[in-house]
Amino acid sequence: MPAEAWHYVTPRQLELLPKGTKPLPGSIYQFTYTATEPKVLGIGFAATRDVVAYLRGDADGGANPAAGAIRHAVALGVSQSGRYLRDFIHQGFNRDEAGCRVFDGVLSHIAGVGGIFLNARFGQPSRTNTQHEDHFYPENAFPFSAAQQHDPVMGRTGALPRGDGFDPLLIEVNTGTEYWQKGASLLTTDPLGRTDVPLPGTARAFLVSSGFHYGRAGLASTKGACTNPRSTLNPAPAVRVLLVALEDWVTSGKTPPDSRVPRLSDGTLVEAAGIGFPFLVGVPVPTAPNALARFDTYVDPRPESGPQYRPLVPRVDADGNDVAGIRLPAVAAPRATFTGWNLYADPFPAGVLCDREGSQLPFARTRAERVATGDPRPSIEERYADPDAYVAAVTKSVDALVSDRLLLREDGDRLIAAARQEAVP
Repeated sequence: MPAEAWHYVTPRQLELLPKGTKPLPGSIYQFTYTATEPKVLGIGFAATRDVVAYLRGDADGGANPAAGAIRHAVALGVSQSGRYLRDFIHQGFNRDEAGCRVFDGVLSHIAGVGGIFLNARFGQPSRTNTQHEDHFYPENAFPFSAAQQHDPVMGRTGALPRGDGFDPLLIEVNTGTEYWQKGASLLTTDPLGRTDVPLPGTARAFLVSSGFHYGRAGLASTKGACTNPRSTLNPAPAVRVLLVALEDWVTSGKTPPDSRVPRLSDGTLVEAAGIGFPFLVGVPVPTAPNALARFDTYVDPRPESGPQYRPLVPRVDADGNDVAGIRLPAVAAPRATFTGWNLYADPFPAGVLCDREGSQLPFARTRAERVATGDPRPSIEERYADPDAYVAAVTKSVDALVSDRLLLREDGDRLIAAARQEAVP
């Protein structure tokens, strides 16, 4: 903005001019200035390390309430705290000052390939990089994966774990959103997205098929700032079973299920143009994922030309649901299309990913309704002859997931009971 369009009200407050001017909806105002007196940051990593190490330690004059009682420690991080744990591991905080491991296992959920930008001068850990908001926030930096790799973009070599004997067992879980917004494909491909990369035996990666970043129980499908109705798919059953798997891995050595992610080798990991989403009238489809921009400095970041990272996204089936990953009953026996992406509605920029939201696009109830709207997806009546057929499809999905140790039986029973209620006309 030109200098005459704003002024300082106080040393810490700005105002648009002429007085009374309001910010434009859907627009971002970026203020760049020379900063001083950075706060001391990164102490939280040491605090987490030291508290857990202390509780795991021997008796301390009776002051340690858990002295001798803790045999293992695992960490669960969701979104920002998942990114925190990725940096915690890579920056060496999983070794305490006495030379012992802090966390035996870590489950990071919906962190993508990001870190938290905490242990740095002028760090801003409360921010997060998306296609529209905070796009040049330095959240994503090599190494992305648990696999040892060379990064041809920045000329570095490394892996997220340090390989020093203190790394935890690691399970990383993501939804479709993190493939579109957070570069999650780079967990299991090379940085240029050309080949699949196997993870070491101490790490696993999972996609919750068609899930989205904010998924949890009890959501309502409203549009908000997005073009499409927002998703209500709840990934918690997948996270719960994988947390149990992590605990078993740590305590008894029982290995968890193999990774379930989209891959280049079987055509389930593709560029945005190749996802195969069905044509639905009035439903726009994103043309590109959030790019992982590289820049020389985070002080005043400006994208650089040259080689770029290549994040990819999951291919979908004829219904528009992700083919690969953990297909929960809502996806395996669907009544709607669920996506890990949505697009902003006016007045936001056209065609831009709507924060970390997903879409929920219900199937037509009848064939006649489907034909009238030009919907290529089979209707509910064409899929399920009667309510019992729908419950049977959900039960089949539940049984397969339980058998593969990707769903707890108790959660599967809840999902079957919910299907019975949903199937009632």
